[in-house]
Amino acid sequence: MKKVQFYVIADTHYFSKKLWVEGRSIEARSHTDQVVLKESPEINEAFFKLIENDTETDTVVLIGDLINLGEKLCHEEFTERLRQLQQKGKRVLVLTATHDYNGCGEDENGFVAAGYNENDTYHVPNTKRCELDEIYRPFGRDKAESEYDMSYSLNIDGYRFILLNDDGNGHTDCGLDDEGNKWLENEFIKAKENDEPVILFTHHPVITPYPVYENVAPTEMYGRHPVLKEMMMKHGVKIVFTGHTHVHTIRRITDGKSEVFDVGTTSTVSAYGKIRKVTLENGVADITTVDLPEKIDGIPGGSRQIAESCFGGYYRRLIDTAVKDYDAFIKLGHGLVPADKANKYRAVIKPALKAFSSINMSFAGKVGKKYSGLNKAEIKKHKGEKLIDVIFVILDHFFQGDAPYTPDTYEHKVIHGALLRGDRIMKTLGIKLSKYINGIDSLWELAEPLVHNTRTGCDREIKIRLTDEVTYEKN
Repeated sequence: MKKVQFYVIADTHYFSKKLWVEGRSIEARSHTDQVVLKESPEINEAFFKLIENDTETDTVVLIGDLINLGEKLCHEEFTERLRQLQQKGKRVLVLTATHDYNGCGEDENGFVAAGYNENDTYHVPNTKRCELDEIYRPFGRDKAESEYDMSYSLNIDGYRFILLNDDGNGHTDCGLDDEGNKWLENEFIKAKENDEPVILFTHHPVITPYPVYENVAPTEMYGRHPVLKEMMMKHGVKIVFTGHTHVHTIRRITDGKSEVFDVGTTSTVSAYGKIRKVTLENGVADITTVDLPEKIDGIPGGSRQIAESCFGGYYRRLIDTAVKDYDAFIKLGHGLVPADKANKYRAVIKPALKAFSSINMSFAGKVGKKYSGLNKAEIKKHKGEKLIDVIFVILDHFFQGDAPYTPDTYEHKVIHGALLRGDRIMKTLGIKLSKYINGIDSLWELAEPLVHNTRTGCDREIKIRLTDEVTYEKN
């Protein structure tokens, strides 16, 4: 079978520069968002140029949330860039998702297509869901061998690529209905008969990225995901590529005989934007990660500037500013912390954040010393390490994957010990965590995947055999 290489791109959230000007309005939106909107054209362009320069790879798969909030202008500009990719000889396959439309009635999803002037927002022409098929049909669906609604299936050099549209209507679970599942299973059966290994794509996660995610946001999962997982195992479909969560993780489930991998790709415009590159050869899918280039045209500080200005970098800067210059903190927190509330509670917020910032890991180690196995000398060695630094490292890796603190590290032992003590206190007080978070019995069970990669051991890369047998065993 021919060697096939392709890129997977998720959650580009493209936003036109024609729809905003510098001012309080766009800043307020930026401070409350996990992605970078203002620089989204430059960031996505950096990835597209990288793909254009890769002469070995001719296929690109985009798996939804292509633009900000259904703005017509954003679709026009984004599809023009996709046409340029096609003109460079790239095969472009597209799925749309909930951020790509809005409207009323059956189209209602709570989004409003808007632009940003200096102090306020204004409505701009929006895109209805029924318009998406015509807009994106030239990017994959026009070559489809089989379709259901906006899901489609096609052969790519001997492999069966199936792209599942799961945008729902904004009110119900996303995913295929009963008829759609019959269509999908029939595609699996035909692929098996034709000896075509199936590569599956959809927008929402099929396997929860973290245990708590499915509990607190069940409608943010692929609708009827248990049905899809069972169907994949039944027919030996090993891989589904997903987005939506902006979390870069690789998850696996198995029944001992079959297995399914959910390869989640973070947003290109998150704090640490990434895409996936996949090579299919000799019955193996070799999946790697491509990071946002350090140098980005139009962004002087490149990827470092994005990391420092977005999400974790922004929140860390906000806390440091509150401690050093509270008036600057009020300005920096515009849109996130109301200025009147920030002023009213100045006497509480500033000392609280100052005290929190000063807590060292030695103190944290003492809290859980009884349960961590650490001795006084080990704890004392980390007196200069700040708890806030550890927390932000964990927060950063929540999205970019590969939770950083393995069981042999001091940080892992401290957090483990402190949370075990917390579990003991909760037990004494008769508090059951499972009452509030289904399936979670302890604080440590909740936190461990954030502290240490308990999934496949690496979220950046993996090799998976495209056969029915179980191919991967975690140490």
